[in-house]
Amino acid sequence: MIDQVLQRLHKVKGKNGSWTACCPAHEDKSPSLAVRQVEDGRVLLHCFAGCTPDDVLGALGLDWHDLFAPDERRDYPGHHKPAIKPAFYASDLIRILSLEALVVSICASDLRRGKALSEEDHERLRKAQQRIEEVMHYANI
Repeated sequence: MIDQVLQRLHKVKGKNGSWTACCPAHEDKSPSLAVRQVEDGRVLLHCFAGCTPDDVLGALGLDWHDLFAPDERRDYPGHHKPAIKPAFYASDLIRILSLEALVVSICASDLRRGKALSEEDHERLRKAQQRIEEVMHYANI
């Protein structure tokens, strides 16, 4: 199951059941998709840019059944989200925070040097704020 998901993604990094990758559901240049395989074999997906799991699965050409072990598939109809909140390793959250802090730092440095931020820069800065807030939500902060 996890191999079927990972082989369809780009810029995959991680190991031991936890990865990050570019989200296939939106134009993603830096990894914003967290992928995790839990002990019972389920595959959890979360896009920090806001794409729904249905969007991600559709872009991958997969459905909900592809995220569950065969003996658990009967419990989840193909079009419904399981009633399980994804949990992520602290290392995933820290990796995302590190990336977004770098974006904020670069923008701050440009502003300090008197360089005006472009609309694209402002949009990326807003995305960084959104991702930092998402991490805080998942870390229960």
